[in-house]
Amino acid sequence: MGGTLLLETAFTKLCGRLSDFHPFSLLFRAELKPMLRLRKLKKGTVLVHRGERQAMVWFLFRGHAKEVSPSAQEMKGRASWFWYPGDFLFAYPGFFAQEPSLTNIQLIQDSLLLEISYVDFLDLKESFAEVTPLVEKIRGYYERLRVEHADDMLNLSARERYLKFFSAHRELFNVAKQKDIAAFLGIKDDGFHRYQ
Repeated sequence: MGGTLLLETAFTKLCGRLSDFHPFSLLFRAELKPMLRLRKLKKGTVLVHRGERQAMVWFLFRGHAKEVSPSAQEMKGRASWFWYPGDFLFAYPGFFAQEPSLTNIQLIQDSLLLEISYVDFLDLKESFAEVTPLVEKIRGYYERLRVEHADDMLNLSARERYLKFFSAHRELFNVAKQKDIAAFLGIKDDGFHRYQ
């Protein structure tokens, strides 16, 4: 697929995803498009390092990524979140607050992303009223997912957590390290076969 066609396809997917959260104008769409850059990045690329302020936010068109949080048990940290195609990648406390990140964001497979800079994001926010509710709904969506995961960690058995996650994200098991998935699910990584 050629670069222009690929960009158009990724942009169409992004607009569809944004409209899942909040309606936006055709003028917003037209202004957004030239601000975006299509990035093809390799597995292992760290998009945000812990302690950095996130200068870009990404829409994951193809690929998967993980959040790596500090861990006393793991020298390189532990996987504390995963992102999938169609997700927005931003660290906590995040792109929008412009506070230093408490985690790393790392690609776990070769990926295609659309990125926008914080400066361009601010221009859009000043020009279009729909940006504020759009951002709040996106942030709320990811906060809700994190709360649901924390609830699962407290209320589901290891087997139930594994089966629920496997059912929802089967494709991740082909690209992520087993120990990363196990850390995220709070279970031992000495083989998932006992849960199947």
